[in-house]
Amino acid sequence: MAIESYIDDILYSPVYVFDEIVAKIIDKNISFAQIELKRCPLEVDSTLFESIKSILKDLKEEEGVFSRFLYATFGVEIRKNKRREQLIYLGSELKTQHIKIQENLRSIQKFQEYLSHSINDLEQLKGAFLTKNMFFENDKVKNKSRFFMSEIERNMSKLEEYQVSLLMKYNDLVEVEKLYGQLFIQIPRYNELREETYLLLLSDEKK
Repeated sequence: MAIESYIDDILYSPVYVFDEIVAKIIDKNISFAQIELKRCPLEVDSTLFESIKSILKDLKEEEGVFSRFLYATFGVEIRKNKRREQLIYLGSELKTQHIKIQENLRSIQKFQEYLSHSINDLEQLKGAFLTKNMFFENDKVKNKSRFFMSEIERNMSKLEEYQVSLLMKYNDLVEVEKLYGQLFIQIPRYNELREETYLLLLSDEKK
């Protein structure tokens, strides 16, 4: 049934009925956005970054080109290097943090989509009032319809403000994600690093 068919019922009901309809459309998604915006932003772990960069520099100074090629290409070590073990640990931690940042980015995108759905629903509701308003002869009902449309527009503006705030947080986080990605691929055999490696080693340290 078209939404226009409900407009008469809404207009001839107490105002709280309209308020409840709008609340059901927006409240849950605004709550999601507020929770995300209050969450502390993920930032570059400068200590971890500097440690990894330092180890990469030391490895380059301690090992020749041939040795680094053998390990990077075939995983073969001419001699064991403790720094490489440290790099596996720190690289796994880097990957763990990188994954969290990527998950946060997806979460923000999801909340932005929720807000878009709410805006679209309000737009449809406003359109239904606008269509019906042309046929009302009773000024009281017409004025009530106009009031409801202004309330819908106000709530749409509120949702759009949340969208802008989420977009700003998303853009900042994208820059952080890029830095993680750029450092991650500098680690030899980075594609073999597993998040579980860091978690397992961390667990062993606590024993």
